[in-house]
Amino acid sequence: MEPTPPPRTVRELSEIDRRALAITGGKGANLGELVAAGAPVPPGFVVTTDAYSAAVRDLDLDLTADPARIREALRRVELDESLIEAIGTAYSTLGGAVAVRSSATAEDLPGAAFAGQHDTVLNVVGLPAVLDAIRRCWASLWTDRAVEYRARLGIDGADVTIAVVVQRMIDSDAAGVMFTIDPVSGDPALTIIDASPGLGESVVAGLVTPDHYVVKRGRVRSFTPGRRERVIRSVSGGGTREARGEADGTPILDAVTVRRLARLGHDIARHFGAPQDIEWCVADETVYIVQSRPITASATPLGRVNPIQRKAAEMFTELTPFRPYPLDVTTWTRESFDGVRALFASMGPRLDPLESLLTEEDGVVVSLTPPTPRVSPLTPFRLLRNVFRSDRYTRDAMLADERLTTAFAIVADGARLDLTALDYDDIDRRLSEALTIMPSIMRLRTRFIPRCAMAALRFGVTLTLLGRLRLFGLLMAGVDHKTAETNRALEELATSIRGDTDLAALVEGTDTADLPQALAGTATGRAFAESLERFLTEYGSRETSILAVSSPTWGDDPGLVLALLKAMASGARPSVETGSARAERELYSHPLLRRGPLRRLVDRQLTAARGFTQFREDTHFYSTLGQPLVRRLLLEYGRRWTEAGALDAPFDVFYLRREELAEPPGAERAAVLRRIVERRRAVYRRLGSAPIVDRRYLKRRRVENALVSGTPGSAGVASGPVRVITDPSQFDRLRPGEVLVAPTTNPAWTPLFGRCAAVVTDTGGAASHAAIVAREYAIPAVLGAVSATTDLAEGTMVTVDGTAGTVTAAN
Repeated sequence: MEPTPPPRTVRELSEIDRRALAITGGKGANLGELVAAGAPVPPGFVVTTDAYSAAVRDLDLDLTADPARIREALRRVELDESLIEAIGTAYSTLGGAVAVRSSATAEDLPGAAFAGQHDTVLNVVGLPAVLDAIRRCWASLWTDRAVEYRARLGIDGADVTIAVVVQRMIDSDAAGVMFTIDPVSGDPALTIIDASPGLGESVVAGLVTPDHYVVKRGRVRSFTPGRRERVIRSVSGGGTREARGEADGTPILDAVTVRRLARLGHDIARHFGAPQDIEWCVADETVYIVQSRPITASATPLGRVNPIQRKAAEMFTELTPFRPYPLDVTTWTRESFDGVRALFASMGPRLDPLESLLTEEDGVVVSLTPPTPRVSPLTPFRLLRNVFRSDRYTRDAMLADERLTTAFAIVADGARLDLTALDYDDIDRRLSEALTIMPSIMRLRTRFIPRCAMAALRFGVTLTLLGRLRLFGLLMAGVDHKTAETNRALEELATSIRGDTDLAALVEGTDTADLPQALAGTATGRAFAESLERFLTEYGSRETSILAVSSPTWGDDPGLVLALLKAMASGARPSVETGSARAERELYSHPLLRRGPLRRLVDRQLTAARGFTQFREDTHFYSTLGQPLVRRLLLEYGRRWTEAGALDAPFDVFYLRREELAEPPGAERAAVLRRIVERRRAVYRRLGSAPIVDRRYLKRRRVENALVSGTPGSAGVASGPVRVITDPSQFDRLRPGEVLVAPTTNPAWTPLFGRCAAVVTDTGGAASHAAIVAREYAIPAVLGAVSATTDLAEGTMVTVDGTAGTVTAAN
């Protein structure tokens, strides 16, 4: 009987397929399968699991021992001469630099991606360096993060082995990840591509905000430029280096490359029979695939959705335009939602706590189930009781309320603080104090809102009797409030730009990011900068997201205001009669209201009803007063933990939960927090930019021959080119006469409405911010179009019919 030949410890990728999982690990098996399918995979080989198992046997390792001891032993292990020879022979066929990647047997599988858990070593040059990188990959099977991840999935470490993939290094011009479906909503028609210059590690590790492409049927439906905070590139002779990137808003990928990637992703998903999470790179206009694995999370059936839940979904898609971070959720978001719950309770209905609505993965919000307010037979009696308990609203009474004066005092005191001089416990105390502002203002609403609502209801009944109920929304908008005051102040700044030829040329010809420095270089620029500073002192707490303090306010990032001013300065606001003025004129043209006691009654009712709008807008403004202070305090945590080695940058603190910051910085705790941040960053990368409120909750309205359709929000018809704006940093891209297409809007977007021809949003309804403002500015609006930002290509000429709720191709 002939002896059994020794196992082959090195195999070419071209020799293996997905059946080789046990000896090549998940990554190796998938890459071999891709090679067999003809995908453009860089050539390479796999050091099989047999080589790892032999090393474990030679070291006589106890795999139940301390992981640190196992790691250290594997990093120092002497390799068998036959293994070194086999690796050397395979490496010589590749030549030059290679990428060395871990490939565990429990990796890149459905339900167990192990993304970012095991090591990758890039741009490795020379056989000794390759051998050392292989040892490092073996040892990474026993890092604390990998051991913890296996424990959460119930995988025994003794049952897992590891192979190592060695491939020719692609010194890429651009790289990133691609999801062949929307990873949360599960929309199979969409391909999501994230890209950044240089090597893909910056995207995979979540180190950068990448360029973001949404592709449908081979066409880019939306593009969001990245920030390119870092660029990782190869270094001659081996290794990599990081450099600061330059974000100029120019796409890193052209349309041809995007189509090629999307088509390739579709082919790969079809081959594997499941949606894929794909890592890719581009060098010299050639696309390469360096990894493909099943998407480990996808949409689940919703079940029956009731009408109240659909309305709640409309509201929460406006309130949560992006995925909040764990520190958002455990600080500002939680306190804000508790304030909303108190407000609902004052009106009768009850809401469940925030935690019961969230689905989380390792502390990261995956989805939010829209709440269904609980209404009982006692709700009308509670509402009536609260009306009698509430006070009649006047602006003076609101401003004198102790809750508001306390909020002013907390903010003023916080502005004078030197946060670096605070003890660690003092930061926590100040944070707790600042977090009371939002719920306190929401509770202030409970003092006045029931009677405000009743005043609006009485006025609505009067309009119904007069046959003028359709004017209700427009009439309610015709009152002064903090949002209108802010917009007037902005308009004054924009007018000062237009009124100075040199200043206008400077603003128009300078990138928004470079404007502060450019303004400092001229006398008129410095004078304008001083005016802007005074504006920010008064209105800098204006939020870009009311529920997420990780998102900067205007004061935190003056570039947001400069982007807005660039758009406003590009053309004077048209002088048109506002919707509320037109509605008031029509109301008082009624024969019964030309004079006499009935007109005076309607006057009083209108003034009282408009108190609802003024009170709502003013308290919205004041509720965000604490955002800048809370954000400063949280970033001070981040600064200290960055110095302790837990974070790469202060902003990374938002990956943590508040309770995880209870202890002051220390080396041991810093190591624990770093592992948590790395895990959660990988979860964020996998989830991408998918909305946390499933779009299937929103009622999609379809009209034949319409490009998109939704809820009629503001009457009228207008035509113009599409301009897709997905976040406030892009405000400066809007030009007069364009159709503003956005996921949603909030008060920070209001000044844009005076420049655009029409507004179309993915979310919202007739009572949403976009609809109310569009009616006041007398421009057509279509709300709740669900997929407008992806279905309407930028630059396309369209006609928006705000009466019919449709967007069609312009004739």
